[in-house]
Amino acid sequence: MMAQNEEHPNWGGKRPGQGRPKGSPNRGTELGRKTIFKSTTISGSPEEIDALKKLAADSGMSLSRLVIETLLGKGE
Repeated sequence: MMAQNEEHPNWGGKRPGQGRPKGSPNRGTELGRKTIFKSTTISGSPEEIDALKKLAADSGMSLSRLVIETLLGKGE
């Protein structure tokens, strides 16, 4: 039996042959997705944020999609 402070040779660390094979494509871009997004924060009172969330839910959109489409007129 190993002592508690003795190293465990098979715990953690780099192991040969593990991980994604070299040269294999990224699954997201392989499916034609572009995953480049930026994020920001919206500040408001709890009531204002709740009202925005309700509008988004009632519209069947995420909050970010509602803001973008409302302010920039996209998706029309």
